[in-house]
Amino acid sequence: MKKNILIILICSIVFTIVGVYAATTYLASEIAYKDTTVESALDELYELTPKKFCELKSGSEYAIGSKYECDPGDGVKRNFYVLRVNNNQVELIMEHNITEGSSNTAITWTDAMNYFNTGIGASIKSSWNNVLYIDLPGAQEIADAVGNTGWRLESKNCDGWFYLDSNNGVYGQTQIANSSNISNYAWLYNYTRGCLNNGCVESTNLGSTEAYGYWTKDSVAQPKDSTGYAWNIGSDGYLAWGIISGNSQSTSGVRPVITVLKNNL
Repeated sequence: MKKNILIILICSIVFTIVGVYAATTYLASEIAYKDTTVESALDELYELTPKKFCELKSGSEYAIGSKYECDPGDGVKRNFYVLRVNNNQVELIMEHNITEGSSNTAITWTDAMNYFNTGIGASIKSSWNNVLYIDLPGAQEIADAVGNTGWRLESKNCDGWFYLDSNNGVYGQTQIANSSNISNYAWLYNYTRGCLNNGCVESTNLGSTEAYGYWTKDSVAQPKDSTGYAWNIGSDGYLAWGIISGNSQSTSGVRPVITVLKNNL
């Protein structure tokens, strides 16, 4: 199959030239070659010649929580952690909030949801052209990453918040991590405001000008009252809820998740 890729590409070029005279246009996905298409052959060729822009710094290849240094496309290397692996794609969450150190360290959930599209960070989306997607983290992806796979986003109201570290395998509202007991999942809330007493790495404890955490892309599916809520990660080391509108709406920032191919790592 792989030996025939160049033949496929050459044939497709010839076919396209002939097609000009016939006044007919074909998509790559419509051109069949034996048991595949030109489109899938191009995808395969891309995977055979991947662009490596992430380097493993700690942990095991593709393992949840492993640390990579990546240049998403703007020439700046940043640290990311593996959040989720989905077939040949990997989601990595940045070590810092992208809003850290800015004039908008904490923003509303609505602004966070628009951040990379029509908001302050719209230019990031175009400059990070090495990656497939940029988004906020998903609440379910966070829960799965820490091992709380029984937690289901679609059935939880605000009472379903939990600490990222389990209590002897039980995920709930009993805090385990503290200043003398670093969290197993500190990588998910390092570099947040006042996290030191809640199990983050001491050197990552941020001051009063920074956000307490960061928003996920998910609203609370089953709110317990008429007020709107969305899930966030807080400096206390939990997945909890924040009010979408109101006095406490702006305590969280934006921590990007990038999606890349395995072959980019």
